[in-house]
Amino acid sequence: MDAPCNTGDGGRLAAFSMVLRHLIDAHQEKAAERLINQCNRVFSRQLLEYPVIAWHARSSYVVRNRLRRKIDLVPDDPSADVLISLIPVFNVWCQEGRRSAVRSVVREMSRLDLIDLAKRPGLDMEVATMIREFID
Repeated sequence: MDAPCNTGDGGRLAAFSMVLRHLIDAHQEKAAERLINQCNRVFSRQLLEYPVIAWHARSSYVVRNRLRRKIDLVPDDPSADVLISLIPVFNVWCQEGRRSAVRSVVREMSRLDLIDLAKRPGLDMEVATMIREFID
């Protein structure tokens, strides 16, 4: 498998796919589906083609299901930011003591996304501190 790209959407795709893997590996399919439902259609399609999703059959199934259920009549917000949807997941993981999961996802993100994410309201201070470790 190729190393993930940490720039632009490639970093977001890698990070998002890692979050999905962690959720699905923890048998939290409903949480994974809710997370996917916060993505716009374009990002979901890119995610479906991303290599990490492709080699994890259950993740691929969840993404495909999400795309099939997406109703064309519902407006798709192309400006929806997937970073916002990661905040509650990171916060819960931190509270549960799953800091290694947070770090594995953050490691995949671009520096600009990390800077942006660290400034977001609602992000647990411990998560923000972990993110800053990857920025510096």
